[in-house]
Amino acid sequence: MNSFDFPSSMTANFGRVVPLDSSAILSLILSATVGIILVLFFRYKHKSFVNLPPGKLGFPLIGETIPFLQALRSETPQKFFDEKVKKFGLVFKTSLVGHPTVVFCGPAGNRLILSNENKLVHIAWPNSFMKVIGQDSLLSKTGEKHRIVRSALSNFLRPQALQIYMAKMSTEIQSHINEKWKGKDEVKMLPLVSDLVLSIATSLFFGINDEHQREVIHNLLDIISVGQVAVPLDIPGTRYRKALEARSELDKILSDLIENRRTDLCSGRASSNQDLLSVLLTFKDERGNPLTDKEIRDNFSLLLHGSHYTTVSVMTLTFKLLYSNPECYEKVVQEQLEMLGNVKEGEEITWKDLREMKYTWQVVQETVRILPPVFGTFRKAITDIHYDGYTIPKGWRILWTTYSTHKKEEYFNEPDKFKPSRFQEEGKNLTPYTFLPFGA
Repeated sequence: MNSFDFPSSMTANFGRVVPLDSSAILSLILSATVGIILVLFFRYKHKSFVNLPPGKLGFPLIGETIPFLQALRSETPQKFFDEKVKKFGLVFKTSLVGHPTVVFCGPAGNRLILSNENKLVHIAWPNSFMKVIGQDSLLSKTGEKHRIVRSALSNFLRPQALQIYMAKMSTEIQSHINEKWKGKDEVKMLPLVSDLVLSIATSLFFGINDEHQREVIHNLLDIISVGQVAVPLDIPGTRYRKALEARSELDKILSDLIENRRTDLCSGRASSNQDLLSVLLTFKDERGNPLTDKEIRDNFSLLLHGSHYTTVSVMTLTFKLLYSNPECYEKVVQEQLEMLGNVKEGEEITWKDLREMKYTWQVVQETVRILPPVFGTFRKAITDIHYDGYTIPKGWRILWTTYSTHKKEEYFNEPDKFKPSRFQEEGKNLTPYTFLPFGA
């Protein structure tokens, strides 16, 4: 077709129909495209005249997402940040996972971001990540909604409640060690620790004791874990699409668990505090409103990932570092033997016993300092932020990172050395906002 006509309905306005040849059409398309680009450019870039931090945004759409994700999966994730700090300073701009982002490094930047929640910033993970983890989870909530969900979860996660579940955890751990660790000349740490942590989580969260059901959940979590930090291409065959599909399967399992437990609660076969599922199903806010099923599913998705992979990595890396530092290992063994000397045959480990494991806890702290389980968290500027002579526009993403302080000589003496005692010797003198393995 060499020409197009305007619809006849336009004749009344223009008096006649004007045929257009191909060159005219192309000219119109080009003009419209340029016009739209200019409008969007000036609408979005109206703040480009402000003094943005130095840095570069990388390629269109993907920005610097690929080198960022490659760094996180490498043995030296801090390099991505160190190289940019060396080039641009402690505050720099980039573009990550589809969002222009300003990265803050150092304790002053950490303090600004982590002490101004709902004042200057609120938590805002990339949309692609939230699509996998759960858009109705605690991570997505702000203000009053965040407080309500946090209140629901704290009924289960507060220290007083955890003390109640210690006997159940102790039984689960002892059973796991007897079955899969004892009598073995050699064990593979990562899969065994992963199985153990998931067993504890599914038991405390849902009361699941069936090995097959646990294995199904475990496999789905593995797929989701890989996909949530992959390039977010929602097309068949990609890791991201597989993660979305696995999350859909996990939702089916969670929906069945919710429905069955709701029935058991109504009939009296389940109690309101027997596990986290019961706690969330029976929770009501001050106005008498319960959580929706989607909120419950999304928060379980968040907690399964948060409790599983961070705990597994810390436990596995603690063993690895103890193996590489036999003098520290001997101190841990000695402390455990002294503690067990005060426990009678058949007695469970108590909360008081845990609090006596001071050197063991220092070992864990040193592990998460050297190899932090969380690289940092994203925020979103809810107003223009003025900092160090720069302006971060409202709506931009902000990232703080553990890698900017945890292994820096100016904050930790001999930062590359595994030295648990530093948390006894230097603990009270640590610069605030330098040790943040799980945030503030």
